[in-house]
Amino acid sequence: MAKAAENDGTAPGRAAQERRNRIMVMLREAGRVDVGEVAESLAVADETVRRDLRALEDEGQLRRAHGGAILASALTVDLPQFIAPDLAEHPVASRAAELLPAAGIVFIDSGAVAEALAALVPNTAELQVVTTSIPVALVASRHPDLVVYNLGGAVNPRDDSQSGQWTREALEHIRIDTAFLSVSGISSDGYLLAADPKAARIKSAVVAASERVVLIAEHGQLERNGMVKFAQLSELDHLVVDARTSDVVLSLAADAGVPVLVAEAAT
Repeated sequence: MAKAAENDGTAPGRAAQERRNRIMVMLREAGRVDVGEVAESLAVADETVRRDLRALEDEGQLRRAHGGAILASALTVDLPQFIAPDLAEHPVASRAAELLPAAGIVFIDSGAVAEALAALVPNTAELQVVTTSIPVALVASRHPDLVVYNLGGAVNPRDDSQSGQWTREALEHIRIDTAFLSVSGISSDGYLLAADPKAARIKSAVVAASERVVLIAEHGQLERNGMVKFAQLSELDHLVVDARTSDVVLSLAADAGVPVLVAEAAT
């Protein structure tokens, strides 16, 4: 009878509960988990992990974020927990930080790499950070001398990014020295892809407002198939990626004349 109760749809099976317990252990240790890394650690499919994260979020134990999850208390109880201990050690973010200007206006997009980069921005009044990401704004604003602007707009619950008319209008009136962009993929003909039309319009506006554009991405982000084209690879000034980036992407960047910085694998 106990076995039937575990599988009658009202409670997770034993294997699912064990997975979710392990996910929570990882989350408490690191402050944040990534879907791909959890899937590899547990030897299950990414979608299985996403299903577990949804279930744990429904229970109020965590909050899903771009590509993974954070503890439910991270934003509402103790802000320092939101910044995972290893954020500043993210290899792509650390490599991208080499391109941060000493002064000026910097745009930082949404996502795990962007959040890690926000933690690496120098605490100086010479820099101003502009973002459409609530997590990025929270991370960057921990630097007391740094001026941080969150552009506002409709919030996407998947990654806490913002878009819509308010965001687009704000971008029409600002100038950006260096933009660090995230993508949902690169097409075979060299177009940068966004997940949906709203995100594409915001990213396109950022490119138009920026003197220099840097794409920051882990290999998995470059291989996903985003829905909407918003810019060409040739419009980038730099591409910052990890060591597992495919030769196809690197070849596209070379053909477009875009310098590539490859982050060393994390040790």
